Amino acid sequence: PAVIFNHSRPHTRAPVFICLPAMGVAARFYAPFAEALAQATAGAVVLADLRGQGESLALARRGARFGYHEIVAEDIPSLIAAITAQFPGRPLYLVGHSLGGQLGSLAAVHSAPALAGLILVASGTAHYRAWPKALRWRAGITVQAVRFVAALLPWYPGRLLGFGGDQPRRFMADWSYNASTGRYRCAGSRIDYEEALDDLVLPVLSIEIRGDPVAPTGATNALLAKLASCAIERRQVDGVTTDAPWRRHFSWARRPDDVVAEIHAWARSRRETVECPRQIAA
Repeated sequence: PAVIFNHSRPHTRAPVFICLPAMGVAARFYAPFAEALAQATAGAVVLADLRGQGESLALARRGARFGYHEIVAEDIPSLIAAITAQFPGRPLYLVGHSLGGQLGSLAAVHSAPALAGLILVASGTAHYRAWPKALRWRAGITVQAVRFVAALLPWYPGRLLGFGGDQPRRFMADWSYNASTGRYRCAGSRIDYEEALDDLVLPVLSIEIRGDPVAPTGATNALLAKLASCAIERRQVDGVTTDAPWRRHFSWARRPDDVVAEIHAWARSRRETVECPRQIAA
């Protein structure tokens, strides 16, 4: 399921953004962000639920079985193709928050030619060793506990446990592999995603929330290091400083002005970079 927020008077070359939510978060949570981004860029913003989340009918508690492979090799590329057909000739950016940024990066392996760039917001690898040393032991215990619960039960009851939403076992096995090893492996796929990410060539904007304990700088560094061939620009914003640190990982989407400003400026600079050589040649 996808919802499109379109500026009332869009420019013919205004950008289009496809936004992928965090693990266990419904796409509608990002409505204030989508509205503000569409207004700022005079473009369109697409909010899409990940399989098994939000309004998706593929629910783990109803027996749905899937992992990263179905999302990054099927769902997201199909969505990109559909939006490209709906907005032909307009630059298309994939925006991912948290796990949405990780999955967006993996999906870009399949859809890079259709994308003008990749935008990562509060996104980093789930690897527990990327956390600050003082919290690393706690993160390691949490990863192993989640891995154990997900393997033991028919499906992972994240809504009950307060982390990650309800997910199928195979999805959590993919998440646990990254959280334990720092590497990406999609069960059921023959693609070496570590190698594919290293070869990916795209402009990338990474926006960190200062003091965000869910996506600390070390985790962001580890994810960006995998995109070795990409042209990466990094920004930091304060987020909602009146919230507790862990809440800032999410609450920026409800009060998104600083994140929107960074995305707007970067996308505008990308458009000017592309258009200037064309104008000189003319």
